[in-house]
Amino acid sequence: MANESLFHWAGEQLGQLIRTVVDSLAWVLTHLSEAVGGFYTGLRDTLGIGDSTASLVILIIGLLVLVAGLRRLLAVRLISGLIFTVLGVALLSWLMG
Repeated sequence: MANESLFHWAGEQLGQLIRTVVDSLAWVLTHLSEAVGGFYTGLRDTLGIGDSTASLVILIIGLLVLVAGLRRLLAVRLISGLIFTVLGVALLSWLMG
């Protein structure tokens, strides 16, 4: 009888520990999701772009092209740097316009 109560108590403690870990992870992931959603909503509203995934992908591609152009300009590759910079600005202005 004493062994049953000891193992019962140990099982309850382990169950509470697992429950606490799962609840904590669920709380963190919920708030992380809300934070990312709020960030994207603020970015989308400020830039005036649509809320589709395609708009986000085009935004990321445009920023990468713009950064590539600026890096080429800093590396004194003027022609390719200007081409990439103009393409990046054109893509971003098309997206925001």
